[in-house]
Amino acid sequence: MGTDVYKTDVLIIGNGIAGLRAACSAGKVGASVVVVGMGEGASPGIMAFNAPVGPNDSAELYFEDTLSCGCLINDRDLVRVLVENIISEITYLERIGLKLDRNEKGDFDLMQALGASRARLVHYKALTGITSLDVLKKEAIKFDVAFHKPVMINRLICDEGHIIGAVGFNLSSGKFISYLAKSVVLAAGGCGSIYPVSQYPADIFGSGYSMAYLAGAKLVDMEFMQFDPCSFVYPEKLVGCSIPTTMLMEGAQLRNAKGEIFVKVLNERGARIHKDALSRAISKEIAEGRGTPNGGVFYDVSMLPAKKVIVDHSIFYEPALEAGVDLTREPAEVAPAAHSSLGGVKINERGETSLPGLYAAGETVGGLHGANRPGGSAGAEVLVFGARAGKYAAESAREKRLAPEGKAAVLIAREKKRYKERKLRSEGSMGLTEAMSVFYKIMADHLYIIKNGQGINKAIGKLKDLEESIPQITVKNIQQLSALHRFEHMLKSAQIVAAAALIRTESRGVHYRSDYPERKDKQWLNNIVIQRLGDKMQIEIADVKNN
Repeated sequence: MGTDVYKTDVLIIGNGIAGLRAACSAGKVGASVVVVGMGEGASPGIMAFNAPVGPNDSAELYFEDTLSCGCLINDRDLVRVLVENIISEITYLERIGLKLDRNEKGDFDLMQALGASRARLVHYKALTGITSLDVLKKEAIKFDVAFHKPVMINRLICDEGHIIGAVGFNLSSGKFISYLAKSVVLAAGGCGSIYPVSQYPADIFGSGYSMAYLAGAKLVDMEFMQFDPCSFVYPEKLVGCSIPTTMLMEGAQLRNAKGEIFVKVLNERGARIHKDALSRAISKEIAEGRGTPNGGVFYDVSMLPAKKVIVDHSIFYEPALEAGVDLTREPAEVAPAAHSSLGGVKINERGETSLPGLYAAGETVGGLHGANRPGGSAGAEVLVFGARAGKYAAESAREKRLAPEGKAAVLIAREKKRYKERKLRSEGSMGLTEAMSVFYKIMADHLYIIKNGQGINKAIGKLKDLEESIPQITVKNIQQLSALHRFEHMLKSAQIVAAAALIRTESRGVHYRSDYPERKDKQWLNNIVIQRLGDKMQIEIADVKNN
C-alpha cells in the first residue's frame, strides 16, 4: 500500500492528558498504540483535578454539584462514571510519579472551585497539567507507544459506517500520511478558538468535532461554550491568558472603570456564583460603557497576601510580571475568553461513539457537563474518560482485524486526491488573514456570550458564504496549508455551534439568548443532537438520558 501507511491496533488523535491516559490504558491491555498530535493541547493549562477526597465530601455530593451546574441536562450515566472513578485516577497518577500537594497532616491541600459545594481541587502547585503530561508520557513509553509529531489529522476513514483509520499530513514536510487502525480514539480537544478572544492554544481548533461530524458521528450539546470570566485583555502579550477565579473566593475584587464592585461572588445564602453568570456580568459592564480603556474590567488581587499571589499562583503572576503587570500592586484588565467546550461527540460510558470503531475522550466529548460545569471537572474528565476510551478501544481491537488492504487503499487514495487538490490551490482572490478576520467578526457580532435568534440566523448565512469562498483562499506554502485546514475545521465547528444555538430557544447555563432570557424546564430539559446524514445536517431534540 505504500510506505506512508501506518498500521496499529489503536490510533489516538491528540496527545494531551486525555490522549496519553488513553494510550497508557490501551497499552496496558496489550494493544499496539500510535499517538498523533501537533502539541499538548490545553492540558498544560489544567490547574487541578476535581476529586471528592475531603473528609466532608463524597461522590454523591460531587454528582449533585455536577447536575446543578449542568442545569439538569447532563447525561447522568457519564456523570456517575466520572464521580465514581476519579479518585482511582488520582491514585494512579500518584503511583506513576505525580506528587500532589498535601498539608502537614498528609491530607490533600484542597482548593474550592466556583460551582463546587466543597473544596475538592487536588493539585501540584499551579503546574498540575504540565507535570501530569510528563508522568503519563513516561508511562506510555513503557508500553512502547509510538508518538508521531507534528502531524495534523484531517479526516477519519469510514467504510460502510465503520471507522477504520485516519489521514492527515506532516506539518514539517507537508507529506500526506495515512493510518489503518482497529480502533480510533478522538482526543483532539474543543473548539474555543472559533472565538476572537480565546484561551486555546494553536493546536486546538475543533478538528475532533469537524472530523466526527463529517464521518457521520452524533454530536450533542454544541450550543454550550463556557467562557472564563477573567482573562487578560492588556497588554498584548497576555491577551487570552487567564487569572483564576479561585482568588475571588479568597477576597480579590472585580471593579468597573468607576471603581465600583459590580458583582457579588457570594449571594445572601453563601452560594457561589457560577462562571456563566460572572461572564455575563462582566460583559454587561463592558457593553454598557463601564469598561476599562482596553475593553475589560479591573481584577484586583492586591489585598491578598503577596505570598499567596506570588507562590500559589506563580503560573499567572510570573508571566504578568514579565509583561509589566505586578499583580500584587496593580489590577489586571480582564474580560471573558472562550475557555471550555461543553458539547462534543456523543459517547456512552465506555467511550464509544455512534460509529463502530470510533471512541472519544476529554473535551472532544459532549453530554457529561450539560449546560455548565464546576471548575476542575475538565481535568477530572480527561483522566476518567481517557482511561476508559483507551481500555475499551484496545479490548475491541482484540476481536477485530484491520480493514482489507484493497478496500482501504481505495479510500485512502480518495483522501489523498482531496489533499493534493487543496494543496495545489496556490492562486486565489482572498488571503487567509482576511478570511479569518471576517470569521472572527461573525463570531463576535452574532455568536458570543449574549446571542439572539436574528443574529444567529445572520451568522449561519455568513458562515455558509465564507465556507463557499474557501477555494478562493491563497495557499502558497506548508504553513498556509496547515492554517487553511485549521480554518476549515473551525468553520465547520462554528456552523454546528450556530445550528444548536438557534434551536435552543431559552437561556440555560452558559447558553444565553437575550430574546429568550428565561430557563424553560418544562420545554427544554432536552439535549440537541446533531448528525450529518448524506450531505445534510440532521438535528434531533432528545430527552435527557435518565432524567
